[in-house]
Formats: sequence, C-alpha cells, structure tokens
Amino acid sequence: TKGSILREYMSLRNGFANIGNTIEGRFPLAYVQFVQILVDTFVLFAPLALYVDLGEYSVIAVGLVVFFYCGLNNLAKIFLDPLNNEEFCDNSIYFDLGVIIREANGDS
Repeated sequence: TKGSILREYMSLRNGFANIGNTIEGRFPLAYVQFVQILVDTFVLFAPLALYVDLGEYSVIAVGLVVFFYCGLNNLAKIFLDPLNNEEFCDNSIYFDLGVIIREANGDS
C-alpha cells in the first residue's frame, strides 16, 4: 500500500520530468518552413515592389535583396543545425563541441 503509493508517485514524477525534455530543443520544423515561405515570398515580390520606386535600378536592388535574404536564410539553417546532422550544407564547418566547451569554461 505505502510502497505502491510511492511507486505511483515516482512514476508520475518521472513522467512530469520528461515533459520538459520533450519541449526543449531546437526550433520546430514548422517554424523553419514558415520562415522559408516568408523569405521566398519576399524575394518573389521584391521586384514588383521595387520597380515602382527605383525603375531600372530595381534590377540591382533585387539582386542585392536576393543575395542577402537567401544568404541569411541559409545561414540561419546552418546555425539551426551546426553539426550538419540533416546534411543541409555539404561543406559546413565542423564544430568540435568539446573544444568549445573547454574554452568557454577555461575563462570562468
């Protein structure tokens, strides 16, 4: 009786502790896809919006917008997965997390 109550209490406690592990972590995939859709939409409609104000110079402006926004989007994807577990980038930088942790803790 007392032992069964303690076992139930411990199983509830373990279940409650695992909720935090499930919630924490990287960004959900839906967030990354939503940002991708926003960047693609912005890059797609940028020529139409910029042509009204810049005229012929909108060609250069659209090139800069595409270069910076698509580059920032790719950089954000690489920061989201720095160890390249999902093989997004073929030539990504290899991060040795042990070295980074030792260097961070060495100064403290």
